[in-house]
Amino acid sequence: MQNKRRNIKTLLNRLDRKLKKEEAGSVISLRDFLILTGDNPFLIFRNVFQLFHDMIYYYTTQEDEDGDDPENINFKTIITENLLVKNTDTPFFADLPLANRLLKLADSFKEGTRQNKIYIFIGPPGSGKSTFVTNLLKKFEEYTHLPQGLNYEILWKIDDSKLGPKLSSEIQEALKEYFEKYKNKQITPQPNLIELACPSHDHPFLIIPPEHRAEILENLLSEEDRIKIFNKKEYDWVFKKKACTICTSIYDALINRLESPVDVFDMVYAKRYCFDRRLGNGISVYNPGDRDPQKYVYSDDELNKVFSQTFKHSHQVKYVFSRYAKTNNGVFVIMDVKGYNEDRFMNLHGIISEGTHKIEDLEENINSMFIAVMNPEDKQKITSKESFKDRINETNVNYILNYDQEVKIYCHSFGIQIKKRFLPGVLNNFAKIIISSRLSQSSLAMKEWIKDPRQYIKYCDENLMLLKLSIYNNKVPTYLTNQDKKRFTKKIRKKLVAESEAEGCKGISGRESINIFNEFYNDIRKKFQDGNGNKKYILISMEHVRDFFKKHDAYAKNVPSGFIDSIIRLYNYNIMQQIKESLFHQNEERISRDIQNYLFALNYDIGEKLISPYTEEPVDISNQFFNSIEQHLFEKDVPEEERVKFRKETAGKFTVSLQEMQVDETGITSTAVYSDLYETYMRKLRENIFQPFLQYTSFENAIKEYNTAKFEVYDNKTKEQVRFLIGNLVKKFNYTEEGAIQVCLYVLDNKIAESFTK
Repeated sequence: MQNKRRNIKTLLNRLDRKLKKEEAGSVISLRDFLILTGDNPFLIFRNVFQLFHDMIYYYTTQEDEDGDDPENINFKTIITENLLVKNTDTPFFADLPLANRLLKLADSFKEGTRQNKIYIFIGPPGSGKSTFVTNLLKKFEEYTHLPQGLNYEILWKIDDSKLGPKLSSEIQEALKEYFEKYKNKQITPQPNLIELACPSHDHPFLIIPPEHRAEILENLLSEEDRIKIFNKKEYDWVFKKKACTICTSIYDALINRLESPVDVFDMVYAKRYCFDRRLGNGISVYNPGDRDPQKYVYSDDELNKVFSQTFKHSHQVKYVFSRYAKTNNGVFVIMDVKGYNEDRFMNLHGIISEGTHKIEDLEENINSMFIAVMNPEDKQKITSKESFKDRINETNVNYILNYDQEVKIYCHSFGIQIKKRFLPGVLNNFAKIIISSRLSQSSLAMKEWIKDPRQYIKYCDENLMLLKLSIYNNKVPTYLTNQDKKRFTKKIRKKLVAESEAEGCKGISGRESINIFNEFYNDIRKKFQDGNGNKKYILISMEHVRDFFKKHDAYAKNVPSGFIDSIIRLYNYNIMQQIKESLFHQNEERISRDIQNYLFALNYDIGEKLISPYTEEPVDISNQFFNSIEQHLFEKDVPEEERVKFRKETAGKFTVSLQEMQVDETGITSTAVYSDLYETYMRKLRENIFQPFLQYTSFENAIKEYNTAKFEVYDNKTKEQVRFLIGNLVKKFNYTEEGAIQVCLYVLDNKIAESFTK
């Protein structure tokens, strides 16, 4: 027990040191704040819009299009996992069109071109738009607690002992009451000190009168920084914005009581402004069922009494503010424009257009980011108001159009292990089928681009939706002709990306997609059990996907006609590309050794077993050995006498080459006869790459019996081919051995190779 107490004490002391370290610098004098500003003005001079921009870029990574590509349209591959997925209660998986829209919106904030508006994130039910905004807010709050999210607000420390003659007993009594009442609250006075954070979270630099700010910055900033701050629109607020009425009136009152403005500035501090959604500090979120509090205006009678007595013969200081002050330089969010939120939304118009809010006889400056989330059917409520039309900025949050992100949703919902139950590519294809329901079957941009869609019938659907999905994923398929690749101009790209704005507004929703996948996955798991309930290790294939949608017409009717057949054709094409690469002996060293051994063997008799001096490998000279090489040198069904004649002629050429090698002191691979055989071998290998799948029954049987004792009875060449094929499918394309065998048998059983050799 004693040891536990010591450990607890040690842990608490360690926590105390960490918290003190985190709090260090959270309150600094105005003098220190100006020094910090001079050292890093672009960190300090950020309003809520600039802070939001920096937050987005901090949590995202991106890859630009090829900078040398003259057709570049700045459509980027943007990774948003750190922003919308990592450390969130409910991850949101953004596709590339949405990610690019979000970055463009953030860029407009940085440029200062999108203020005095309300930002609406609009999308169909089940698109996850509320989750999207919630996760953005969570990261925004998190960012303001990081060094990169440094943000300050005004904090007053008014020392009444410096305000002139000793205070009357009446004022001292008022201060005493105030101190006792607030000693444990956020406004924490000390003897002779009124400590007050600006309720509007105003930037500390705003306490300096606007007419003097340029002069201060002239002396504070380097020439390079000064040029940017003085000339960029995004920093206009630094010179034009005024502090809130409370801070302004305190400043004016102090100026009248103190001998020097410097004495006033000595009472101004900069306090770290960290957002806290739960407390409504910097972020306020309203749901449709949230009633408004009975009082809209907040005040403090005791504090006003202190101010009244302290500044009795000076300007009046009135401590009063509205709920909008709590999100000034912050975010005010309306989740769904329904219920009580309809009135909240309508009440924002005057604040957004004028940037002010009237409280009694005072005028409050409001510079907040106003966000609303709504369904498309609710849009009519606001667009019918003429005054709102030029104050609205919409960002579509539609159903996902990116199959990789759709797969991530399945993995999040059912566990990452589901990937192991599918053959490579099949899970992505399931997602593509779901996404096809969200696409328009007609595309003007696609018709302008691809003049002859029929040439892609082996790889694509007739409406080219599969091609469109690739473009939305920032990938240009390899099956396109060179002519169509050249026709993929900036104009076409812009039109296709623009079409994505209207895609994903209909079809199978995100929630429905999860339910459909759950039903599919459970059906398959039942099929993968034998009569005793034991699991059979068969991987999910495209045949399973096709059969599921055939069985469930309610789901299939949402999928465009013929789309599933086309996706199977594309799947078959991709498989054959994988097999082609896996069969092709790109191990040039092995091919070279085979040819060197072949040339060596030509001058010896059948039946001899020798060691090749060129490769130091054993060579069993036999017809089978010669045939294993010559199948890559001749056309089909070449008569035996022609083969024998070829060997004699080649042996003669090689004998001459041996003499040249001795004279020139070169190796066998430098000879003309070697080069001719090597080039012929490689050319025939490419031409006849699918030959094993077309002719050899033994090849199919060897695949079936791979990794069994029966496999060893096959000839060395067949065993080598099968091992090479299976090994490459595993190494290059992420198959398991069982999956590689299964996909090879799928190709053989369905005679897929035949369709790609015609």
